[in-house]
Amino acid sequence: MTNKTAADREAPLTDDILLAERVAFLLERASTRQLWMMFLDADDVQCPMLMPCAGLPADPAQPAGTGGTGPVTAAQLLGSRVAELLDGTALAQVVFAWERPGGSRPDDRERAWARELADACTGAGGRVRAQFLVHDRGVRPLTPDDYR
Repeated sequence: MTNKTAADREAPLTDDILLAERVAFLLERASTRQLWMMFLDADDVQCPMLMPCAGLPADPAQPAGTGGTGPVTAAQLLGSRVAELLDGTALAQVVFAWERPGGSRPDDRERAWARELADACTGAGGRVRAQFLVHDRGVRPLTPDDYR
C-alpha cells in the first residue's frame, strides 16, 4: 500500500477508514494466529508501539488466575492489563487486530474473543477504538454486530 496517510505514523486516524488503511499497511495479510494491539493517543495519532500477543487460549473465558474479586478469565486479565496501560500512560485507546490465516469471515473463536475482550477492557475503564480481522486477503473491520 502506498497511501501516504497509511504510511505517515503522525497523521491522525480520525475515522475508521483511515484506521483500517493503517492496519492493512502495517499487517497486510495473515501468516499466523495472534492478536496485535495498536495504541492511539487522545488526538488519534498512533503511538510508536505495535504489540503482538500470541498463544492466547482458544476460549477467552478460560480461568487465568484470581483477582481481588475472585477468579478472572483470560479476557478479563488481558483487558485489565490493557486498561492499566492506557491509564498509566499518554495512550488513550486501543485497536485490536485478530490475525489468522483463512477467509474474511470471523469464526466462533474470533467472535468470542472480540466480544469478551471488548467487554473486559471497557469494564476496566479502557477505550477500545476498533477491532479488525487480518486474514489471507487483507483486513476486515469487526463491528459489534459481528461478535454480539
